[in-house]
Amino acid sequence: MKAFPAVMLSVLPFCFSPSLIANELSTALKQSNVSAQFRYRLEYVEQDNALDDAIASTLRSRLSVNTGKAYGFSALLQVDNVSLLGNDNYNSSVNAKTHYSVVADPKGTDINQALLRYQNDNGTTLSAGRQLVNHLNQRFLGGVGWRQNEQTLDGYRLQQQFSDSVSAELGHYHNVNRVFGPKGAAADQHGSFNTALLQWQPNTAHQLAGFAYDFDFDNWAVRSSRTYGVDYQGKLASGPKLSWQLALAKQDDAHNAPLSFSHHYHRFSLSWALDNLTLQAGQERLAGDGQSAFQTPLATLHAFSGFADMFLNTPDNGLRDNWLEAKTKLNDVALSLAYHRFDSDLGSAKYGDEWSASAGYNLNKQLSALLKLAHYQADTLAVDTTKVWLMLSYQL
Repeated sequence: MKAFPAVMLSVLPFCFSPSLIANELSTALKQSNVSAQFRYRLEYVEQDNALDDAIASTLRSRLSVNTGKAYGFSALLQVDNVSLLGNDNYNSSVNAKTHYSVVADPKGTDINQALLRYQNDNGTTLSAGRQLVNHLNQRFLGGVGWRQNEQTLDGYRLQQQFSDSVSAELGHYHNVNRVFGPKGAAADQHGSFNTALLQWQPNTAHQLAGFAYDFDFDNWAVRSSRTYGVDYQGKLASGPKLSWQLALAKQDDAHNAPLSFSHHYHRFSLSWALDNLTLQAGQERLAGDGQSAFQTPLATLHAFSGFADMFLNTPDNGLRDNWLEAKTKLNDVALSLAYHRFDSDLGSAKYGDEWSASAGYNLNKQLSALLKLAHYQADTLAVDTTKVWLMLSYQL
Protein backbone atom coordinates (compact mmCIF):
# COMPACT_ATOMS: atom_id res chain seq x y z
CA MET A 1 0.00 0.00 0.00
CA LYS A 2 2.91 2.37 0.65
CA ALA A 3 3.86 2.11 -3.00
CA PHE A 4 0.42 3.36 -4.16
CA PRO A 5 1.10 7.13 -3.80
CA ALA A 6 4.41 6.76 -5.59
CA VAL A 7 2.75 4.88 -8.45
CA MET A 8 0.04 7.57 -8.74
CA LEU A 9 2.63 10.34 -8.82
CA SER A 10 4.48 8.57 -11.59
CA VAL A 11 1.27 8.15 -13.64
CA LEU A 12 -0.13 11.68 -13.23
CA PRO A 13 2.43 13.39 -15.46
CA PHE A 14 1.40 11.10 -18.32
CA CYS A 15 -2.33 11.67 -17.67
CA PHE A 16 -1.86 15.43 -17.84
CA SER A 17 1.09 15.63 -20.19
CA PRO A 18 1.24 18.68 -22.48
CA SER A 19 0.48 16.55 -25.53
CA LEU A 20 -2.68 15.05 -23.98
CA ILE A 21 -3.85 18.48 -22.78
CA ALA A 22 -3.25 19.95 -26.22
CA ASN A 23 -5.19 17.09 -27.82
CA GLU A 24 -8.10 17.58 -25.40
CA LEU A 25 -8.24 21.32 -26.08
CA SER A 26 -7.96 20.76 -29.83
CA THR A 27 -10.92 18.37 -29.75
CA ALA A 28 -12.95 20.86 -27.70
CA LEU A 29 -12.14 23.61 -30.19
CA LYS A 30 -13.29 21.48 -33.12
CA GLN A 31 -16.56 20.76 -31.31
CA SER A 32 -17.19 24.46 -30.61
CA ASN A 33 -19.69 26.42 -32.66
CA VAL A 34 -20.83 29.98 -33.19
CA SER A 35 -24.42 30.79 -34.17
CA ALA A 36 -26.48 33.91 -34.78
CA GLN A 37 -30.22 34.46 -34.63
CA PHE A 38 -32.28 37.49 -35.63
CA ARG A 39 -35.86 38.10 -34.55
CA TYR A 40 -37.85 41.06 -35.85
CA ARG A 41 -41.18 41.89 -34.26
CA LEU A 42 -43.85 44.49 -34.89
CA GLU A 43 -46.24 44.78 -31.95
CA TYR A 44 -49.39 46.92 -31.85
CA VAL A 45 -51.42 47.60 -28.70
CA GLU A 46 -54.77 49.40 -28.52
CA GLN A 47 -56.54 49.94 -25.18
CA ASP A 48 -59.85 51.56 -24.32
CA ASN A 49 -58.33 54.18 -22.04
CA ALA A 50 -56.50 57.51 -22.23
CA LEU A 51 -53.21 55.94 -23.37
CA ASP A 52 -52.08 56.37 -26.96
CA ASP A 53 -51.93 53.23 -29.11
CA ALA A 54 -48.47 51.66 -29.08
CA ILE A 55 -46.42 50.48 -32.04
CA ALA A 56 -43.09 48.80 -31.30
CA SER A 57 -40.77 47.78 -34.13
CA THR A 58 -37.80 45.92 -32.65
CA LEU A 59 -35.03 43.60 -33.80
CA ARG A 60 -33.28 41.18 -31.47
CA SER A 61 -29.85 40.05 -32.63
CA ARG A 62 -28.35 37.14 -30.72
CA LEU A 63 -24.80 35.78 -30.93
CA SER A 64 -24.07 32.46 -29.20
CA VAL A 65 -20.70 30.75 -28.65
CA ASN A 66 -20.75 27.14 -27.40
CA THR A 67 -17.44 25.47 -26.67
CA GLY A 68 -16.78 21.77 -26.91
CA LYS A 69 -15.83 19.68 -23.86
CA ALA A 70 -12.38 19.47 -22.34
CA TYR A 71 -12.11 17.11 -19.36
CA GLY A 72 -15.89 17.42 -19.00
CA PHE A 73 -15.90 21.23 -18.95
CA SER A 74 -17.59 23.46 -21.52
CA ALA A 75 -18.79 27.06 -21.70
CA LEU A 76 -21.57 29.12 -23.24
CA LEU A 77 -21.61 32.83 -23.99
CA GLN A 78 -24.72 34.46 -25.45
CA VAL A 79 -25.07 38.18 -26.16
CA ASP A 80 -28.34 39.89 -27.14
CA ASN A 81 -28.96 43.28 -28.68
CA VAL A 82 -32.45 44.78 -28.98
CA SER A 83 -32.62 47.65 -31.47
CA LEU A 84 -35.40 49.90 -32.68
CA LEU A 85 -36.30 49.83 -36.36
CA GLY A 86 -38.27 52.99 -37.02
CA ASN A 87 -40.09 54.88 -34.28
CA ASP A 88 -40.43 54.04 -30.60
CA ASN A 89 -44.05 55.02 -30.02
CA TYR A 90 -44.53 52.70 -27.05
CA ASN A 91 -43.82 52.53 -23.33
CA SER A 92 -40.90 50.15 -22.98
CA SER A 93 -40.99 50.55 -19.16
CA VAL A 94 -37.72 52.53 -19.21
CA ASN A 95 -38.06 55.11 -22.03
CA ALA A 96 -40.37 57.45 -20.04
CA LYS A 97 -43.05 57.37 -22.76
CA THR A 98 -45.79 56.67 -20.26
CA HIS A 99 -48.53 58.17 -22.42
CA TYR A 100 -48.33 55.06 -24.63
CA SER A 101 -49.48 51.52 -23.85
CA VAL A 102 -46.75 49.17 -22.58
CA VAL A 103 -44.68 46.91 -24.83
CA ALA A 104 -41.99 45.50 -22.53
CA ASP A 105 -39.16 45.37 -25.07
CA PRO A 106 -36.54 47.97 -24.07
CA LYS A 107 -33.59 48.56 -26.38
CA GLY A 108 -30.09 47.68 -25.25
CA THR A 109 -27.28 45.14 -25.28
CA ASP A 110 -26.93 42.51 -22.57
CA ILE A 111 -25.21 39.23 -21.77
CA ASN A 112 -28.11 36.79 -21.86
CA GLN A 113 -26.13 33.73 -20.80
CA ALA A 114 -22.55 33.23 -19.61
CA LEU A 115 -21.86 29.95 -17.88
CA LEU A 116 -19.31 27.26 -17.21
CA ARG A 117 -20.64 23.70 -17.31
CA TYR A 118 -19.22 20.38 -16.10
CA GLN A 119 -20.63 17.01 -17.23
CA ASN A 120 -19.47 13.48 -16.49
CA ASP A 121 -20.39 9.98 -17.59
CA ASN A 122 -22.49 9.39 -14.47
CA GLY A 123 -25.26 11.73 -15.61
CA THR A 124 -24.14 14.73 -13.52
CA THR A 125 -24.25 18.26 -14.90
CA LEU A 126 -23.13 21.27 -12.86
CA SER A 127 -23.63 24.78 -14.27
CA ALA A 128 -22.37 28.04 -12.79
CA GLY A 129 -23.08 31.52 -14.08
CA ARG A 130 -25.90 33.27 -15.93
CA GLN A 131 -28.25 30.70 -17.44
CA LEU A 132 -31.65 30.04 -18.94
CA VAL A 133 -33.80 27.81 -16.71
CA ASN A 134 -37.07 26.33 -18.01
CA HIS A 135 -39.00 23.95 -15.75
CA LEU A 136 -41.78 21.75 -17.16
CA ASN A 137 -44.33 23.94 -18.99
CA GLN A 138 -42.74 27.08 -17.46
CA ARG A 139 -45.80 27.92 -15.33
CA PHE A 140 -43.61 28.47 -12.27
CA LEU A 141 -40.14 29.03 -13.69
CA GLY A 142 -39.20 29.96 -17.26
CA GLY A 143 -37.22 32.20 -19.56
CA VAL A 144 -40.10 34.36 -20.90
CA GLY A 145 -38.84 33.61 -24.40
CA TRP A 146 -41.65 35.61 -26.00
CA ARG A 147 -40.16 38.95 -24.98
CA GLN A 148 -37.14 40.23 -26.89
CA ASN A 149 -35.02 40.38 -23.71
CA GLU A 150 -35.11 36.91 -22.15
CA GLN A 151 -35.26 36.17 -18.41
CA THR A 152 -32.17 34.40 -17.06
CA LEU A 153 -30.83 33.54 -13.60
CA ASP A 154 -27.41 34.08 -12.01
CA GLY A 155 -26.27 31.22 -9.83
CA TYR A 156 -25.67 27.47 -9.70
CA ARG A 157 -27.59 24.46 -10.97
CA LEU A 158 -27.01 20.76 -10.35
CA GLN A 159 -28.74 18.27 -12.65
CA GLN A 160 -28.59 14.50 -12.16
CA GLN A 161 -29.87 11.84 -14.56
CA PHE A 162 -30.26 8.73 -12.40
CA SER A 163 -31.68 6.57 -15.19
CA ASP A 164 -33.56 6.90 -18.47
CA SER A 165 -36.75 7.53 -16.46
CA VAL A 166 -35.62 9.47 -13.36
CA SER A 167 -33.88 12.84 -13.11
CA ALA A 168 -33.48 15.56 -10.49
CA GLU A 169 -32.39 19.18 -10.39
CA LEU A 170 -31.39 21.60 -7.65
CA GLY A 171 -30.70 25.29 -8.19
CA HIS A 172 -29.58 28.27 -6.13
CA TYR A 173 -29.64 31.72 -7.69
CA HIS A 174 -28.93 35.18 -6.35
CA ASN A 175 -30.23 37.37 -9.16
CA VAL A 176 -32.98 37.38 -11.79
CA ASN A 177 -32.27 39.23 -15.04
CA ARG A 178 -35.79 40.26 -16.01
CA VAL A 179 -37.29 41.15 -19.38
CA PHE A 180 -37.31 44.87 -18.46
CA GLY A 181 -33.51 45.11 -18.72
CA PRO A 182 -30.72 45.62 -19.30
CA LYS A 183 -31.21 49.04 -17.63
CA GLY A 184 -33.81 50.44 -15.28
CA ALA A 185 -35.10 49.83 -11.78
CA ALA A 186 -36.90 46.61 -12.76
CA ALA A 187 -34.05 45.10 -14.80
CA ASP A 188 -32.88 42.88 -11.93
CA GLN A 189 -34.34 41.27 -8.85
CA HIS A 190 -31.82 40.33 -6.20
CA GLY A 191 -32.38 37.80 -3.46
CA SER A 192 -32.05 34.11 -2.71
CA PHE A 193 -33.93 31.74 -5.01
CA ASN A 194 -33.85 27.99 -4.42
CA THR A 195 -35.44 25.54 -6.85
CA ALA A 196 -35.94 21.77 -6.89
CA LEU A 197 -37.40 19.50 -9.55
CA LEU A 198 -37.78 15.70 -9.59
CA GLN A 199 -39.07 13.96 -12.73
CA TRP A 200 -40.12 10.37 -13.31
CA GLN A 201 -41.31 8.87 -16.58
CA PRO A 202 -42.28 5.23 -15.95
CA ASN A 203 -43.26 4.79 -19.61
CA THR A 204 -43.93 6.85 -22.73
CA ALA A 205 -47.58 7.44 -21.73
CA HIS A 206 -47.05 8.92 -18.27
CA GLN A 207 -44.81 11.62 -16.75
CA LEU A 208 -44.81 12.69 -13.12
CA ALA A 209 -42.91 15.60 -11.56
CA GLY A 210 -42.58 17.16 -8.13
CA PHE A 211 -41.28 20.70 -7.66
CA ALA A 212 -40.44 23.21 -4.93
CA TYR A 213 -39.57 26.91 -5.11
CA ASP A 214 -38.32 29.09 -2.27
CA PHE A 215 -38.17 32.75 -3.34
CA ASP A 216 -36.70 35.41 -1.05
CA PHE A 217 -36.74 38.77 -2.83
CA ASP A 218 -34.63 41.60 -1.42
CA ASN A 219 -36.73 44.44 -2.86
CA TRP A 220 -39.94 42.69 -3.88
CA ALA A 221 -41.06 41.27 -0.56
CA VAL A 222 -44.68 40.93 -1.64
CA ARG A 223 -43.54 38.07 -3.92
CA SER A 224 -41.46 36.20 -1.32
CA SER A 225 -43.00 32.75 -0.95
CA ARG A 226 -42.59 28.97 -0.82
CA THR A 227 -44.38 26.83 -3.39
CA TYR A 228 -44.69 23.04 -3.55
CA GLY A 229 -46.51 21.00 -6.13
CA VAL A 230 -46.86 18.05 -8.49
CA ASP A 231 -47.43 17.84 -12.24
CA TYR A 232 -48.80 14.79 -14.04
CA GLN A 233 -49.08 14.36 -17.80
CA GLY A 234 -50.60 11.28 -19.39
CA LYS A 235 -52.22 9.88 -22.51
CA LEU A 236 -54.12 6.80 -23.62
CA ALA A 237 -51.80 4.10 -24.89
CA SER A 238 -54.37 3.00 -27.45
CA GLY A 239 -57.76 4.04 -28.81
CA PRO A 240 -58.70 7.74 -29.04
CA LYS A 241 -55.72 10.11 -28.96
CA LEU A 242 -56.58 11.64 -25.61
CA SER A 243 -53.97 13.32 -23.41
CA TRP A 244 -54.20 15.34 -20.21
CA GLN A 245 -52.33 17.39 -17.67
CA LEU A 246 -53.05 17.78 -13.97
CA ALA A 247 -51.02 20.13 -11.78
CA LEU A 248 -51.57 20.90 -8.09
CA ALA A 249 -49.60 23.33 -5.92
CA LYS A 250 -49.67 25.15 -2.59
CA GLN A 251 -48.04 28.51 -1.91
CA ASP A 252 -47.31 30.08 1.50
CA ASP A 253 -45.76 33.34 2.62
CA ALA A 254 -42.06 33.19 3.48
CA HIS A 255 -39.11 35.30 4.56
CA ASN A 256 -39.95 39.03 4.44
CA ALA A 257 -43.44 38.74 2.92
CA PRO A 258 -45.62 41.54 4.35
CA LEU A 259 -48.78 39.39 4.52
CA SER A 260 -49.53 35.91 5.80
CA PHE A 261 -51.20 33.70 3.20
CA SER A 262 -51.75 30.15 2.04
CA HIS A 263 -53.08 29.68 -1.48
CA HIS A 264 -53.78 26.71 -3.74
CA TYR A 265 -53.35 26.20 -7.46
CA HIS A 266 -54.66 23.68 -9.93
CA ARG A 267 -54.56 23.21 -13.66
CA PHE A 268 -56.39 20.55 -15.61
CA SER A 269 -56.53 20.19 -19.38
CA LEU A 270 -57.81 17.49 -21.72
CA SER A 271 -56.71 17.28 -25.36
CA TRP A 272 -58.16 15.21 -28.19
CA ALA A 273 -56.08 14.80 -31.35
CA LEU A 274 -57.98 14.04 -34.54
CA ASP A 275 -56.54 13.58 -38.04
CA ASN A 276 -55.61 17.23 -38.60
CA LEU A 277 -57.21 18.91 -35.61
CA THR A 278 -56.41 19.06 -31.90
CA LEU A 279 -59.05 20.23 -29.44
CA GLN A 280 -58.30 21.20 -25.87
CA ALA A 281 -60.40 22.27 -22.89
CA GLY A 282 -59.10 23.23 -19.49
CA GLN A 283 -59.27 25.20 -16.31
CA GLU A 284 -56.59 26.91 -14.29
CA ARG A 285 -57.18 28.25 -10.79
CA LEU A 286 -54.94 30.61 -8.84
CA ALA A 287 -56.61 31.13 -5.47
CA GLY A 288 -57.06 34.51 -3.81
CA ASP A 289 -58.50 35.73 -0.51
CA GLY A 290 -59.16 39.39 -1.29
CA GLN A 291 -55.83 40.56 0.16
CA SER A 292 -53.38 38.40 -1.78
CA ALA A 293 -53.36 35.63 -4.37
CA PHE A 294 -51.27 32.79 -5.76
CA GLN A 295 -48.48 34.40 -7.83
CA THR A 296 -45.89 33.04 -10.28
CA PRO A 297 -43.43 35.96 -10.64
CA LEU A 298 -40.70 33.99 -12.46
CA ALA A 299 -42.95 32.14 -14.91
CA THR A 300 -43.20 32.50 -18.67
CA LEU A 301 -46.48 34.31 -18.19
CA HIS A 302 -47.28 35.04 -21.84
CA ALA A 303 -47.92 31.31 -22.36
CA PHE A 304 -50.81 31.34 -19.87
CA SER A 305 -54.13 33.15 -19.38
CA GLY A 306 -54.33 34.49 -22.92
CA PHE A 307 -51.98 36.27 -25.30
CA ALA A 308 -53.13 39.74 -24.20
CA ASP A 309 -51.18 39.41 -20.92
CA MET A 310 -53.94 40.84 -18.75
CA PHE A 311 -53.04 38.61 -15.79
CA LEU A 312 -49.29 38.99 -15.37
CA ASN A 313 -50.17 39.64 -11.73
CA THR A 314 -52.98 37.55 -10.24
CA PRO A 315 -55.77 39.79 -8.84
CA ASP A 316 -56.19 39.63 -5.05
CA ASN A 317 -59.51 37.82 -5.53
CA GLY A 318 -57.70 35.11 -7.48
CA LEU A 319 -58.30 33.86 -11.01
CA ARG A 320 -60.19 31.06 -12.71
CA ASP A 321 -59.33 30.71 -16.38
CA ASN A 322 -61.61 28.38 -18.37
CA TRP A 323 -60.52 27.90 -21.96
CA LEU A 324 -61.19 26.11 -25.24
CA GLU A 325 -58.57 25.83 -27.98
CA ALA A 326 -58.36 24.38 -31.47
CA LYS A 327 -55.17 23.77 -33.46
CA THR A 328 -54.75 22.60 -37.03
CA LYS A 329 -52.42 22.79 -40.01
CA LEU A 330 -53.46 24.12 -43.41
CA ASN A 331 -50.98 23.98 -46.29
CA ASP A 332 -48.05 23.93 -43.83
CA VAL A 333 -49.46 26.89 -41.90
CA ALA A 334 -49.95 26.10 -38.19
CA LEU A 335 -53.20 27.70 -37.00
CA SER A 336 -54.64 28.10 -33.52
CA LEU A 337 -57.77 29.70 -32.07
CA ALA A 338 -58.56 29.97 -28.36
CA TYR A 339 -61.28 31.39 -26.16
CA HIS A 340 -60.77 32.25 -22.47
CA ARG A 341 -63.30 33.21 -19.84
CA PHE A 342 -61.75 34.83 -16.78
CA ASP A 343 -63.53 34.89 -13.41
CA SER A 344 -62.52 35.62 -9.84
CA ASP A 345 -61.75 32.75 -7.51
CA LEU A 346 -63.20 34.56 -4.50
CA GLY A 347 -66.79 35.63 -5.14
CA SER A 348 -68.43 35.51 -8.54
CA ALA A 349 -66.98 38.45 -10.45
CA LYS A 350 -66.51 38.05 -14.20
CA TYR A 351 -63.25 39.72 -15.17
CA GLY A 352 -63.63 39.43 -18.95
CA ASP A 353 -63.23 37.26 -22.06
CA GLU A 354 -60.45 36.85 -24.59
CA TRP A 355 -60.19 35.52 -28.12
CA SER A 356 -56.69 34.80 -29.37
CA ALA A 357 -55.36 33.35 -32.63
CA SER A 358 -52.06 32.62 -34.33
CA ALA A 359 -50.68 31.53 -37.69
CA GLY A 360 -47.13 30.25 -38.08
CA TYR A 361 -45.23 29.24 -41.21
CA ASN A 362 -41.69 27.99 -41.77
CA LEU A 363 -40.49 29.39 -45.07
CA ASN A 364 -37.40 27.17 -44.85
CA LYS A 365 -35.13 25.67 -42.18
CA GLN A 366 -33.75 29.09 -41.29
CA LEU A 367 -36.64 31.54 -41.73
CA SER A 368 -40.06 31.44 -40.01
CA ALA A 369 -42.97 33.84 -39.72
CA LEU A 370 -45.64 34.24 -37.05
CA LEU A 371 -48.82 36.32 -36.86
CA LYS A 372 -50.69 36.57 -33.54
CA LEU A 373 -53.82 38.42 -32.46
CA ALA A 374 -55.57 38.84 -29.11
CA HIS A 375 -58.70 40.74 -28.07
CA TYR A 376 -59.65 41.06 -24.41
CA GLN A 377 -63.16 42.32 -23.63
CA ALA A 378 -63.37 43.63 -20.09
CA ASP A 379 -66.23 43.23 -17.67
CA THR A 380 -64.93 44.15 -14.22
CA LEU A 381 -61.13 44.05 -14.65
CA ALA A 382 -58.92 46.34 -16.77
CA VAL A 383 -60.14 47.69 -20.14
CA ASP A 384 -60.83 46.35 -23.62
CA THR A 385 -57.45 45.56 -25.18
CA THR A 386 -56.40 44.50 -28.68
CA LYS A 387 -52.89 43.30 -29.54
CA VAL A 388 -51.38 42.27 -32.87
CA TRP A 389 -47.91 40.82 -33.51
CA LEU A 390 -45.96 40.10 -36.67
CA MET A 391 -42.68 38.27 -36.14
CA LEU A 392 -39.92 37.02 -38.42
CA SER A 393 -37.12 34.77 -37.11
CA TYR A 394 -33.91 33.91 -38.96
CA GLN A 395 -31.32 31.41 -37.72
CA LEU A 396 -27.81 31.30 -39.17
